[in-house]
Amino acid sequence: MTRRALAATRRSDLHEGTAMDTKIGRASRGRRATTILAIVAMTATAAGCGGKDGVASGEETASTPGTVSIGVLVNASGPTTTGEESAPVILRAWADAVNAAGGVAGHRVRMSIVDTKGDAPTATAAVQRMAHDKSVVAMALYDASTEGVVAGAITKVGIPVIGGMGYAPTVWGKSPDWLPLTTSFPSVINMGMMLAKEIGSTKTVFPVCAENSSCAAAGPVAEKASKALGMGYVGTLPLSVSAPDYTAACLKIKERGVDYVMLGLTTTASMRLVANCRTQGYNGKWGLFDGSVWPKVMKANDPGVPIQIALSAFPWFVDDAPVTAYRQMMTNRHVTENAWGTPHGTSAYATMQLFKKALEAARPSLSAQVTRKGVATAYGTIQNETLDGLLPQPVTFRPGRPQQPVNCYWLATYEHGTFSGAELGKPVCDPPALTGTH
Repeated sequence: MTRRALAATRRSDLHEGTAMDTKIGRASRGRRATTILAIVAMTATAAGCGGKDGVASGEETASTPGTVSIGVLVNASGPTTTGEESAPVILRAWADAVNAAGGVAGHRVRMSIVDTKGDAPTATAAVQRMAHDKSVVAMALYDASTEGVVAGAITKVGIPVIGGMGYAPTVWGKSPDWLPLTTSFPSVINMGMMLAKEIGSTKTVFPVCAENSSCAAAGPVAEKASKALGMGYVGTLPLSVSAPDYTAACLKIKERGVDYVMLGLTTTASMRLVANCRTQGYNGKWGLFDGSVWPKVMKANDPGVPIQIALSAFPWFVDDAPVTAYRQMMTNRHVTENAWGTPHGTSAYATMQLFKKALEAARPSLSAQVTRKGVATAYGTIQNETLDGLLPQPVTFRPGRPQQPVNCYWLATYEHGTFSGAELGKPVCDPPALTGTH
């Protein structure tokens, strides 16, 4: 994404939710780009500077023996964030709870978190600092805008990336020791069309932001998925996310006989489109997917009709024991539902639970000072692991090699402020029609 394009996106000036109620400070009200934009423009650059309101700058002294540091890059307050602000809250709460119980394999865990704001120079500088800080033995990423930019530097210094939420197809599934734990690209687009197939839709459309041409670049992926699943595809529909009303678009959707709309706008704009089309008498179905599922924004702008959702990280609203334990840990640490009830929040928890499991399994061979190589070796104990259903598909870690992409996810429903329908142990995976295997 160019600086000019990003500036245009900023000018669209939607308010994505209320002020952040987390310890990392106030969320910027200039959040204007969609998850789709972040996926497609994976090496986006933007003006800005790092660190804000208590988010660690990464400039920390070396850990003492018995402590391990996890480096985290997160777009918590930049213009392209869609809920990543939840991740640092969950990571810190997890570390507090686990350290209070004795740590991981006898080691305390420290989170070294940098708010990149989605800015490539800020992310690059953070990685350079972490590369020279030998106490940082692993990383997790929550910044789709810059992950493609910094991937080479992270891989070069041998820091294993143990999870997070990312999409760059040139990185996840390609770079050695990068372990995807959430749905990978292109499955993260396919999931939106799988929603349509599951509810019996026959004709689809994909509204995307008109502010930047990068938004529409995901259109061919959506079109391919729709047609491969036996549904018609009316087209990719560019809409301004700052438009106060979408009546004209709703009438066009009705005239074309569309029975499923795969929402690719900002969360706020998506909710406004649904509400406007309801007023115009549109009775088709709606789908929202991945990081665009931002619960606090959905509830604040509830359109009053059911919306199908696809999640790349485990559903926080089911009552299976592993999820109940997650909610209880967060509640005990005074974390609000706005943080723990999000895809970014659940992905952060799953990332650290797997870290704990890997190091505990390798505990006999760990040295007093854990190294990056030691972490990668420890992850070699991970074979067909699902964390009792918290991961969308079984994962196996192969040290020093690229890891398998994730093509599974959970389907659910949002209606009147409530999420339901997902089953922890029954995620949906891309069928052969989408994977090209038969």
